[in-house]
Amino acid sequence: MFFLVRSFVRISFGILLLAVLVGCETTTQLTDEEKAQQRQAELAHKEKYLERIQSVEEACYETLHVLGETVAEYNEKEALGYSGAVFATKRFYPMEIEEVIDPSFLGDFVAVRYIVEGSPADRGGLLLGDRLLLINGQKVPKGERATSFIADRLRKLWRLDEANQLLFVRNGEELVLEIEAEESVHYSVIVTPFLTDGIYAEGKTLYFSLKTMEGLEGNEFDYLCAFALVQNVMKHAKMKEQNAFFGGMLDMAAMIYGVNTAGIFRNMGRNAHETGFLIESDLLALYSLARAGFDISGYPDFWEANLNDGDKGIDRQSQKRIDAMRQIVAEIEAKRLNGEPIYPTEYLAGDWSLEDLELDG
Repeated sequence: MFFLVRSFVRISFGILLLAVLVGCETTTQLTDEEKAQQRQAELAHKEKYLERIQSVEEACYETLHVLGETVAEYNEKEALGYSGAVFATKRFYPMEIEEVIDPSFLGDFVAVRYIVEGSPADRGGLLLGDRLLLINGQKVPKGERATSFIADRLRKLWRLDEANQLLFVRNGEELVLEIEAEESVHYSVIVTPFLTDGIYAEGKTLYFSLKTMEGLEGNEFDYLCAFALVQNVMKHAKMKEQNAFFGGMLDMAAMIYGVNTAGIFRNMGRNAHETGFLIESDLLALYSLARAGFDISGYPDFWEANLNDGDKGIDRQSQKRIDAMRQIVAEIEAKRLNGEPIYPTEYLAGDWSLEDLELDG
């Protein structure tokens, strides 16, 4: 999925850039000086785009750093060793702007792209641009495999019970560092200009729309980060695909008897319990935000404004979700006033379910 989205980003950016350049063409031949100026303008445009992407990317990592520990108990399998170092390759960005990326900093290798201040990596002495060769004896791949390694394999190699030994290349010299790790939930982040929906959580990576994230104000940015994070933690994408698989089996069974379902059961399976998944994401996101000290009072209003479809208003399922948000916010505030732990104990223990929420219909 990572490579499909990446390819789409590259193609889309190429089309956009071509349109910009075509619009700049004149009927007269450009002089060498004018060509040089046009080239400089093109590079400046690409550099600005890269800066915007990385600015949002860093803001996402800062928020996810705070939230990662608060969701670690929601799914123990997703609570792994966390260093606070963000690793990347040049393939994390659209191909058309790779020429403005410093090749000594990011390339077809695994390198430190960002370090969260105060994290184990920060305390342990990692620096931006450090190129990772080995982690706990495991060789780090190069090329396209380096990208998938970061998104999946790397986060599972950090150890919690002992110092992690890392072999790096820094300024052409190899060095070994030992980095402690904290238990937390963390994923790679991809910020793309061409994601139509605001976020996409596919289980291993979190995708954020550049336009959407740049348009958020105040706590809205944190709300969307938390919502995306818990979808990965609770493996919603995987469960939807499992539902779709079983629906597809029904489609195949129907075809044996000569009935063409046109994939209806597969689609029904993929969309089964969709509202329940969304409400669960809201519930856990709200608890995570509250535990981390964020103001959650505006969360329902934020989603109500975004789910409102103009003259059509808000559909029944979305309204059900918003009503659930308000109840959850009230529940959290009641716990706070009573001095109780801000934690979804009853839900995660199975003592109550989403059906217990007092929702109409």
